[in-house]
Amino acid sequence: MKKAVFFDIDGTIWNEKMEVPESTKTALKKLKQEGHYAFLCTGRSRSNVNSPKLAELGFDGIVAACGTHVEFQGEKAFEKLLSRRQLDHALSALKKHRMPAVLEGPNFIYVEETEFLEDPYVIELRRELGEQIRPISGMEAYEVNKMSVAIGSADTEQFIADLGDEFEVIVHRADAIAEIGIRGFTKATGIEKICRLLDIAREDTYAFGDSANDLEMLAFVAHGVAMGNAAPEVKEAAEYVTASVDEGGIEKGLLHYGLIS
Repeated sequence: MKKAVFFDIDGTIWNEKMEVPESTKTALKKLKQEGHYAFLCTGRSRSNVNSPKLAELGFDGIVAACGTHVEFQGEKAFEKLLSRRQLDHALSALKKHRMPAVLEGPNFIYVEETEFLEDPYVIELRRELGEQIRPISGMEAYEVNKMSVAIGSADTEQFIADLGDEFEVIVHRADAIAEIGIRGFTKATGIEKICRLLDIAREDTYAFGDSANDLEMLAFVAHGVAMGNAAPEVKEAAEYVTASVDEGGIEKGLLHYGLIS
């Protein structure tokens, strides 16, 4: 029976230096040779999943922007964008709490780079995406699936209250950032759409992840795997804890479930 395996990117497929271990490359090749599906399932927007390092791994599709963008074999199957009203409301709340933001869409990333002059993430975005980065101010139209914001000294509880119940906020306290998405959309909802599209039974689904935005994904699939470098709450939620990304975690996890040999 053909299985579907979903992989987070950061801290799962590659490490903090965006290096994909050779064991992971080999394991993914074997997974495809066994006839199974392999999907990226990431909080990154589609515009930020363009690295040749990922493309050469031969994934069958992508669940991006926490379930609001879904692709199979290069064709878009689903897209959910923030409405202009929702976006204006979120930007107003961000301005009130002085929280600089990165707006993430399927084609472009919007950011005021002067607010992130020393931020390594935004520096890397500029290097990787070039002209796909646009300013927030002065734009008449945006296509945005989700946002990432720097918390700084903001009162996150009050900020979440000001946002209201149309939004879902995931706080990554270790990195002092938060992800803001549309309530009701997660990596799990994106996986569910893939399963319906390809008629994949839930019992034939697996997922690998390491961070807070992977919790719904690991709970939804039949077999959730936490990387050895995962956050404690992710390990607690997983069915199986494998080794870290740099210690062959993907390969060992696939071997554990007999998906490769």
